[in-house]
Amino acid sequence: MRNRPLNDVQILARPEKPSLDHAPHLRLFVLFLAMALLLSGIAVRVSALKLLSADEFAGRWDQPVVSYEPIVSRDGRILTTDGRVLAYDAPQFNLAIHYRWFEEPVDSDWLTRQARTRLGPRERSDSDAMDAARHEVLRRRDALYEAICEATGLSRDALASRCRQQQRRVERIYEHVLAVREQRIASAQGPATKRDEFSEGSWWEQHWSALKNELTTPPERIVRDPLIISEQETDHVVVEDVPLEVVAAVESVPSRFPGVRIRQSTRRVYPEGTFASHLIGVRTPLTGEEYRDRQKQYPEGDPLNLETGDRVGRSGIEQAYDAGLRGRRGLRRIVRDHRGDVLHEETVRDPVHGRDVVITIDSRLQARAESLLDHALSGSVEAESGSDSAVSGEEPPPQGGSIVAIEVHSGRVLAAAAAPRHDAGLLVDYDADEWRRVLADPRRPFFPRVTQMTIPPGSVFKTLTAIAMIESGLVDPEAHYHCRGYLEDPSRDRCYIYRHYGVGHGDMNLESALCQSCNVYFFDAAQRMGPAAIQEWAARFGLGRPTGAGVAGEKGGHLPDPHPSPDSEPWYPGTTRQFAIGQATLTVTPLQVARMMAAVANDGYLVQPHFFEERFPEDHKPTSASPIRLTNHAVDELHVPELSRIPGLSPETLLRVRAGLRQVVEHPRGTGKRVRLEQIPIAGKTGTAEIGGGRNDHAWFAGYAPADEPQVAFVVVLEEGGSGGRSAGPVARQFVEAMLEFGVLLPHSSANDSPEVASDGRRAGE
Repeated sequence: MRNRPLNDVQILARPEKPSLDHAPHLRLFVLFLAMALLLSGIAVRVSALKLLSADEFAGRWDQPVVSYEPIVSRDGRILTTDGRVLAYDAPQFNLAIHYRWFEEPVDSDWLTRQARTRLGPRERSDSDAMDAARHEVLRRRDALYEAICEATGLSRDALASRCRQQQRRVERIYEHVLAVREQRIASAQGPATKRDEFSEGSWWEQHWSALKNELTTPPERIVRDPLIISEQETDHVVVEDVPLEVVAAVESVPSRFPGVRIRQSTRRVYPEGTFASHLIGVRTPLTGEEYRDRQKQYPEGDPLNLETGDRVGRSGIEQAYDAGLRGRRGLRRIVRDHRGDVLHEETVRDPVHGRDVVITIDSRLQARAESLLDHALSGSVEAESGSDSAVSGEEPPPQGGSIVAIEVHSGRVLAAAAAPRHDAGLLVDYDADEWRRVLADPRRPFFPRVTQMTIPPGSVFKTLTAIAMIESGLVDPEAHYHCRGYLEDPSRDRCYIYRHYGVGHGDMNLESALCQSCNVYFFDAAQRMGPAAIQEWAARFGLGRPTGAGVAGEKGGHLPDPHPSPDSEPWYPGTTRQFAIGQATLTVTPLQVARMMAAVANDGYLVQPHFFEERFPEDHKPTSASPIRLTNHAVDELHVPELSRIPGLSPETLLRVRAGLRQVVEHPRGTGKRVRLEQIPIAGKTGTAEIGGGRNDHAWFAGYAPADEPQVAFVVVLEEGGSGGRSAGPVARQFVEAMLEFGVLLPHSSANDSPEVASDGRRAGE
């Protein structure tokens, strides 16, 4: 430096060289030049950003946001053969509001962003202008509420309540996501490093480890990045099923409804209420929990591509044909600006609507069957005119009932009625009071009795026992056996008339034993024949397994096995006797019994009951099934095995059994005489199944008509209905009258050609 202390000798000895120390102005110039170059670079960059690249940044701000939304599809309808619509999808329009427009309190960041979009670049730095813009956004928010209330007719409090409900749902999601994030951050950070970890090793290693740790370990962040979930940046349905007037108001003046969108969806409608509700079933949306379970079940992708909110069949036909009924979503591409306003929409993938399903049910016959059951359950059963055996209010009303009718040659189900029933729409449109009422009903209105009610068949099963007796060759169907009302002990193994009237049936052969339902005759035959033959023939007729009717949840009942096994219950001689008359542990469904009667009526063909439209050859001798045809689409062929006669069943056996079943109805002492009609001959069997526990017996009647040229097999069962002949018989007669009225059956001239038999005046057994 030039001002450092020097003496003359040092000055003289020092050579003169040009340097910055000798030129302070040169040093200042170099410093100025360096600063100028640095500031010039910054100025050039700022100018470039301000002037040349302004459009680029503004373009990024105004760049539209592209998103994709599903397009709802329509599920298929369920119709009867005569065109009655039982289930369909109705279009529905829902009003959805962007979350930020109804959030309370208002999100400050969102409010600021909305205010900035209303101001120019220079005005955004003006605090007064920003405050005015914020107040304008809030004013428009209040105006939006008023516009929605005016359009929908809702009060301000009702609208606010719905918005709060949606906000609480979003806040729960936010809290859950936040907790998961904090847990992941805590797991990633691990335990804090302590200096004790560096106490080992040499001095150099300790200091090197400490330095490395300080340079490579990021400091713990005190402030987390703000968490924003997708639910906070999308719209939510606040008002469902708005009329078209509201849709027009929102779509025609979108500026009046900022942040509002109309979402189109569908809702499942069951227009007939309780009509065939057990058979139809229900479709309800897939819940979030079910969706997560499917993701775990199918980690590589859901084969059905289901998402939360997609409807799936839960029961009945809705579940059995869910794949065909369900529509496939489309996809819509939506372009929005930075404000969230929609600029453009286009369809990327068209939706595919579900296919319609036509079921075999005759709606008129189904309605009459349900009406008959409702009348029976009300406590009044109409008996034959002039009969002193009519029961009206003498016994408790049945707890439930079912009527099934199928074509004997094709298996087409013409009616499948159950009572009590529930309104199918109750499972779609929740009504708390109605739910409590239905759930409190001890008769179980939700229970599908046609396919899942497994109860003892009682004397209806004697039809199969009679076949086993003849085919075994151990019982002569023409031989007479004298019934004194009980087998060996008057206190057990008795006939119905002995228990009630103290008399027996007298001399019985197979035909008369079926006609008058003589228990003692079948007790004696079962003891001589053994249970194995009965069990084998019951299995050949399809008892003990589902019929394969194609309805989800069908039960197979229980066919006891007399062969001893470690898991089976002990089999006693008394078990064999009870098994022969449809008691013991034997249980069946109404649909199984209807198929059994159809096989007896159609010369021994075990048909497969089905609820979907099929066609068979003109001669009514089915050999195979044709593909199912829906109203607007052909689907895969329903798996129906080629039908053949039941192995080992001879035509002579069926002739004898059918003769006995006809006598049940036409003989003056037949247990089913109350079913007799002048217009058409009917064959069938009554049943009174004991269940014990102080409860009333189950009442059965199973038969077919016409008796000489069978067309339809049918079953009537009244749960805890009492006597089969007195309770189920009159209902069966009225049901046959309905089939005649609707043309399902045709009157027959031979109906009056009933055999003349003598009567000693004794009352019928059942």
